[in-house]
Amino acid sequence: MNIEQKWFAIVNPNSANGRTGYKWPKFYEQLIRNNINIDFKFTTEQGNGSDLCRKAIAEGYNRIIAVGGDGTVNEVVNGLIVDNKLVNEQVELAIWGQGTGCDFVRIFGSGKDVRSFADVLRSEKKSKVDIGKVIYHNKSNKINHRYFINVANLGLGAEVVNRVNNKSKLWGSRLTYFLGTIATILKFKSFEAKILLDNSLTIDDTFLGLMICNGQYIGGGMRIAPEARVNDGLFDLVTLRDIPKLKVFSRFSDIYVGKHVDVSEISFFKCQNVLITTPFPTLLEVDGEVLSSCTQIEFQIIPQLLTLRS
Repeated sequence: MNIEQKWFAIVNPNSANGRTGYKWPKFYEQLIRNNINIDFKFTTEQGNGSDLCRKAIAEGYNRIIAVGGDGTVNEVVNGLIVDNKLVNEQVELAIWGQGTGCDFVRIFGSGKDVRSFADVLRSEKKSKVDIGKVIYHNKSNKINHRYFINVANLGLGAEVVNRVNNKSKLWGSRLTYFLGTIATILKFKSFEAKILLDNSLTIDDTFLGLMICNGQYIGGGMRIAPEARVNDGLFDLVTLRDIPKLKVFSRFSDIYVGKHVDVSEISFFKCQNVLITTPFPTLLEVDGEVLSSCTQIEFQIIPQLLTLRS
């Protein structure tokens, strides 16, 4: 078999609190028994997923699998793209959610078991999905950029991710993020921000959180942007203004099913470009990866850039 027809899996053994590394040998055996031709490498440190992805493509692989959580997927996505273009136009990506969040793949309804994932790899069902790009100043005040496939967060959401990433994830996805969100809400203070959408609409207000969404889900299953579509060439910007904590807790369950759209402190906007400025550094994260604290951040959408096996 030509190498272009084989799958290459980039596996984060530390995802799901280390369970992925423990389970992977059995997963690999089962995939082989299901007639999936596959090679793999384990990531060894943060950022290694991008390097492994680029090396695999340079060796001739066109079919890449990200095995892990949202952060693993983000690393692989950043290994696939250079200068807003795919490194190889023939490349396809498959995502096997085996991490704490796994929020992006929720919209496709694919299961975590081996047989379901093998069916995805064998199927000819493919989707073209948009990719987001964030341009920001890093800790050294140098301009940097990163691509993302699901959601970027400023403020509350970023603080939740930062808290979760620095705690044990033994309790699983939903409970881990639920507890992290509650703990952060109790302490987090709002921030001022000026938002420019598509160089036309300006929003100047005080916020608890800003979410720039390509996908619908964040935080282990919260359907924060129920109208978001991954192939419409648009972000769904979700703004959360100051809201009484009691109101947050009383409507919390609604967020998981996308029934929070009537909350007066939450607003939704469709846009292609978002420029955010804040008077003080505000924490930024994308796809579960905390990047930096920034005062000026720009988001751009790249329509239908990536082919996803779904």
